[in-house]
Amino acid sequence: MDNSFFILSKQEVVISRFHICTWDIENTNSFVEIGIEFSPSNQEELDFKFVAPFAQSTNDVRCLAENLNKDSNNSKFIFNDNIKSFDVIKGDKRNGVIITFETREKLAILPLENVSLCDQIVSFKVRCPKFSVPTQCYIRFLISAKANTLSTVKKGIANTSFIYDIKLNERRNLPNEVHQLTKDEYNLCKVESCFCFHVIPNTFNISFVDQNKLKNVRELEVGAFKNYLPNELDTMKEARYMIVFNKTSKEESYSFFTIFTKEIIGTNQILLAIGANILCSLLFAIASVRLNFNHEISVWKQIPFEYWIASIILTIVAILLFSSKRKIR
Repeated sequence: MDNSFFILSKQEVVISRFHICTWDIENTNSFVEIGIEFSPSNQEELDFKFVAPFAQSTNDVRCLAENLNKDSNNSKFIFNDNIKSFDVIKGDKRNGVIITFETREKLAILPLENVSLCDQIVSFKVRCPKFSVPTQCYIRFLISAKANTLSTVKKGIANTSFIYDIKLNERRNLPNEVHQLTKDEYNLCKVESCFCFHVIPNTFNISFVDQNKLKNVRELEVGAFKNYLPNELDTMKEARYMIVFNKTSKEESYSFFTIFTKEIIGTNQILLAIGANILCSLLFAIASVRLNFNHEISVWKQIPFEYWIASIILTIVAILLFSSKRKIR
């Protein structure tokens, strides 16, 4: 899947931190979160365009300001810092909130206005209030995908590879949509730092990642994320996912290339192969008995003892295979 992203604005905007977080959840469609931290502008309203090739008109785009503002614990968790104060803008959370952290600078979480999606382009505006002291602004939104994964999937004999090639503001292959926007007085925003997160099942192995950009790999805190994204993660199970964190800074454009693999030949496949082998052997053995069957002797007496042992082993294999599938569910 093409994951070449572009962020443009009609006004001059310097983005200090750009967050990309892909979510590949089992048994559901994927989605991506985009977070943008930028310096306040002298202009009251900013006009943005975000271009994502996978985004179609049928996809859902949702502002996440309410998710961050409704519970201070969500902001504390997402920004990884304790909160000293949580001040509502103009007396209404719908206008946004200003968060004062313990260690990092103040941050104004602002809602998106006039959000629309058409032909791979997410259009939205942000109204920036006048701050008494310099305050960074932050917006965050979610785009759903009509696919089970945002990666390019390559299936092999022993494993399946999931290739993530995330690019931001890559000018080398500028698509027609972005080229047209530049003609309409939109400019690619300068991005000082870019963060890329991948949430994937912990059954995946990391086959390749740029070690210079990899910062952390840890188990996903499912409970905290469910509180933050209750609608999208209602079916997510505990201890089943991990999050891979990449970061790089001070580049004109950004690229994150990562390959995860999932083993196809696992315990279930081995049990199935053993069971199939025993079953085929039993069928051949039964055919041999049938050809030499003596009607004057009891059937039970004509079945060799080894057949009973093979049948017991086959039953045990079937039970193990069935129970392992139930555990996965």
